[in-house]
Amino acid sequence: MTGVAAKILARVLVPALATALMAGCGGAVSDRITQPGERAPIDHIIVLYMENRSFDHLFGTYPGADGIANYHGRQENAAGVAYPTLPQPLGHDGKPDLRFPADLPNAPFPMLKYVGPFDETNNPVHRFYHMQRQYQPGADSVPMSRWVAEGTSGGASMGYYDRSALPVQWRLADEFVLLDRYFQSIHGGSLPNHFFLITAAMPRDPAAPAEHRAQLAADGQVIRDGDVAPDDVVVNNLDPPYPPQRVRRFMRTPQTLPTIGDRLDAAGVSWRWYAPGWGAGADAVKNGLVPHHNPFQYVKRIMETPEGRAHIADAEEFTAALANGTLPSVSFVKPHARKNAHPAWSTVGAADQWIGETVRAIMKSPLWPRAAVVVTYDEGGGYFDHVRPPAVDRFGLGTRVPTLIVSPYARRGVVAHGQYDHASILKLIEWRFGLPPLTERDAAAGAFLEAFDFSQPPRQPVALP
Repeated sequence: MTGVAAKILARVLVPALATALMAGCGGAVSDRITQPGERAPIDHIIVLYMENRSFDHLFGTYPGADGIANYHGRQENAAGVAYPTLPQPLGHDGKPDLRFPADLPNAPFPMLKYVGPFDETNNPVHRFYHMQRQYQPGADSVPMSRWVAEGTSGGASMGYYDRSALPVQWRLADEFVLLDRYFQSIHGGSLPNHFFLITAAMPRDPAAPAEHRAQLAADGQVIRDGDVAPDDVVVNNLDPPYPPQRVRRFMRTPQTLPTIGDRLDAAGVSWRWYAPGWGAGADAVKNGLVPHHNPFQYVKRIMETPEGRAHIADAEEFTAALANGTLPSVSFVKPHARKNAHPAWSTVGAADQWIGETVRAIMKSPLWPRAAVVVTYDEGGGYFDHVRPPAVDRFGLGTRVPTLIVSPYARRGVVAHGQYDHASILKLIEWRFGLPPLTERDAAAGAFLEAFDFSQPPRQPVALP
């Protein structure tokens, strides 16, 4: 054994580190944190934050996972009557997508029978109020039965992919840890889930104009959909109050809630959000920035101070920081819009390639022996998932999303069944660096410590497709 290896092994074996115990046949996990996280052999937490795919959509046929084989329901129309066959899948233009047959069985179906992994498809609706109706539209309705009726893509939302479309991600699941009870934190779309990832809370816009606001009946039924709830909570996508902006619908109120960045700064822990196109300034959107995927762009302290803005970097800087060993302790990384998996402008194939390129770079870097990588998706994108999300508050949890834990200390080939959401990423960061929680949501979250085995020496990198 080399001197370096002996030192690493000593640092791993001596501390009695945190463990997580499986509890009961329901698969729930309670993280039993018995030692402080600063003793863990993890110096870098890297979050790869993808777009708009549900768990069943990407991993519904993965061996050992709670997948579509456990779904025995049928999709219903607005009257609660099961469709005899799925409605014709629709394309970008809202017209029938003739690549798919008009008589698909009323069940999840394999996308690759009709389209390839690099073929673009329509973008299903994934808004705050719609998504809740997809789960449970009423007391007399079958749970998870309205994905099609409440959608905008016909039967396309019931499609799923398999290993041949996602060779990198399935290989990572084979070699590391796949979480099959990880949910998006907030019902609906990207902005609330991105903002939640850095605050464990929802953004608010008291200055929102009437045209941005939803109107609800006394019983909570939606009279008019909108991006801002009647109590000023932003529940759907609005661009940030600071440029660059992509659309006219933008938030009027800079956000002042504490963020994970505040906690890290107070503790002297380095961090950065890597946003594609950010270095292009006014041309950032042309170069791949999606503003509502850039949550620190909503935060007053970040955007109005030079030291704050320095925490947002162009995504191109991430690879260089990996190679030269200057990566901060906590990194959030967004792919370019064409590679982030978002339907309509990206594909599952392009995203899988980007994940492969990025994880290979991490494994080749000098930081790999003490790194933990979380690959997850911001939200389900309106694609079907058969597991009804637990209700923790009025905002979530939302759809299950695919999540992988990749690390030299990750257990090998495990499907972990603990309940997690984006607050769990915050909890992991807080545990490792000794930070106080931001809200009740991250205080109560599990840190998916069941994914790690710190009693073993660090594993070597693995070959990826």
